[in-house]
Amino acid sequence: MGTTFLNQRTFHLSDKAKSIIVDIIVYLILILFMYTAASKLFNIASFSSTLAKSPLIGQYSKLVAWAIPVTEVIIGILLIPAPFRKWGLYASFGLMVLFTLYLLYMVFSGNKLPCHCGGVISTMTWQQHIWFNMGFVLLSFIGIYIHKKS
Repeated sequence: MGTTFLNQRTFHLSDKAKSIIVDIIVYLILILFMYTAASKLFNIASFSSTLAKSPLIGQYSKLVAWAIPVTEVIIGILLIPAPFRKWGLYASFGLMVLFTLYLLYMVFSGNKLPCHCGGVISTMTWQQHIWFNMGFVLLSFIGIYIHKKS
């Protein structure tokens, strides 16, 4: 009876299914990054002004205000061609972890700055935004894991 349990097959996805899952994850991340980058760039003065009030960013607000959307666009571009997709997934994972850590800092520090992350996302509470980001951290991780297995 013990050998039957050990001989059970683990859950297996076909290469086609893995490819589709990675594609869906990549397109979700791509949409998120392009949407938020465009929103930040169209409102760069407001974004920079808000960042200037942040105790972590303060005097570097103009640099960071440009660096974040440019980084999001670069990562989005890396996600498109298959040879660079792995690097795009790693970069999106890293950037989303950094964004999430920043949000956690803002919540635990008690700072009540508005969020200028872009468009509809700016309407979320800090806690909702943390959960949203953690969802994309998880998606990036799953994308990396499945991409490695392919």
